[in-house]
Amino acid sequence: MPARLRHVLPTVILAGTVLISGCAGSDSKPKADGQTTSRTPAARPSPSTVLPDGIVKPGTPLPVGDGAWTVTLQGFERQPAGAVPGVPAGSSAYTARVTVANQRAQVATAPQTAVTARYGALGRTAAEATDSSASSATDEPQQVRPNGSVDRDVKLVLPDQAQGLPVTVTVEATEEGLAEPELLFFEGTLPGGTAASPDPQAPQGAPAGQSVTPLGQWNGQVRVGKVTVSGEGASRTGSLELSVVNRSGDPMSGLGTTLRILTGQELHLAATVRPVYGYRDAAIAPYRTATQTVSFRVPETAVGGPVTVEAIDADGSKVTFEGTLG
Repeated sequence: MPARLRHVLPTVILAGTVLISGCAGSDSKPKADGQTTSRTPAARPSPSTVLPDGIVKPGTPLPVGDGAWTVTLQGFERQPAGAVPGVPAGSSAYTARVTVANQRAQVATAPQTAVTARYGALGRTAAEATDSSASSATDEPQQVRPNGSVDRDVKLVLPDQAQGLPVTVTVEATEEGLAEPELLFFEGTLPGGTAASPDPQAPQGAPAGQSVTPLGQWNGQVRVGKVTVSGEGASRTGSLELSVVNRSGDPMSGLGTTLRILTGQELHLAATVRPVYGYRDAAIAPYRTATQTVSFRVPETAVGGPVTVEAIDADGSKVTFEGTLG
């Protein structure tokens, strides 16, 4: 049965801009459900192996609402250069179509869908395309005729180095009148040449429970990357990568990790970054890793000095990382 997660924010948080277009129909296939709180990392299964239960290939319809609907993610289509505005050098825009099909013999309101795409072994989050032509109609209820469907085009921007890497897509489908979405997971390969080198994954036997972990290394299921600093003036922008691995056969509700950024030997609190409010968060597929870039403000005087990052899980457990700020 599909998994349901409790959401306290609006049900549609897109990692890609969703546009409305034509129609197509589909069937159904079951998927996994549940959550996990496991803390031990595990390597991501090779994309050449069979996908784990709960993840299907693009083009496979998955049921929503006990089979009242099906949701299908089609493959990724690379857009011509210049077709989508705001794409930085070294990156390309891609479109994937989400088809929501009404399996009932009556008119019904289509579920809302939220899409998050993560690429590579570390599951870095794809940026949403900036498209001035995107319609705000995606926030409005859509009526679908019996056995009809509605298509939603998802536009994402990924670096060219991601070509040939696996892309795991989380679709959160929320039926009308419900607060909890059903989780659907698809995984395919980004079109293009084979990637030069895959991302490092959480190693088997990564240390857990040690008092302090260097930035860039794993501790249990969590990794906090090294901090980079940009900007000028008295206040600078610091950035780091937060990674969380799911070694369970059930979905995780998300990274769900709060970061406390402490600078200097005196451990001055520079920032507190919370999930959803401080960075985009979404469910993590079974046996997959999610990585999100986190940004925060730091004083100029702290640049070049020591930085301590506390990673606090939803259950209150803490992991401490240390390194240099910039």
